[in-house]
This record gives sequence, C-alpha cells and structure tokens, in this order.
Amino acid sequence: MGAPMPAGLRHREHPPEWAIPCPVPTCRAKPGTPCRSPRGRRLTTGSHPSRLDAWRTHQHTRPAA
Repeated sequence: MGAPMPAGLRHREHPPEWAIPCPVPTCRAKPGTPCRSPRGRRLTTGSHPSRLDAWRTHQHTRPAA
C-alpha cells in the first residue's frame, strides 16, 4: 500500500484534440477537458467526432515551424 505510484499512472495522457475547444453547441468543452453529453456525462470516446475533425483541420492549416 505504501509503494510509490508509477509516473505513467499519475498523469494521464490527453488526446491531442483536447488542445482545442469543442465546437459542438451542446458540449462546448474547454481545451484540456473531455467532451460531455447534453445531460452532462463524459463521453466514453472522450471527444465528439467534430472536435477531432476540427483539430485535424487546425493541424493541417497550421503553418510549418
């Protein structure tokens, strides 16, 4: 019980699409937070498909560094 928690379990990796806000009007999840259903429950997939599409578009149109 007193063993330290491995670093991989302490901080969960967030999906990359969480870097942008969700465009779904009934969700409007802020960056870094999961999408929610209209009833306020977390989506099992983590994000709405339109949020993933918006993130892909953002990545494609972003100028190369």
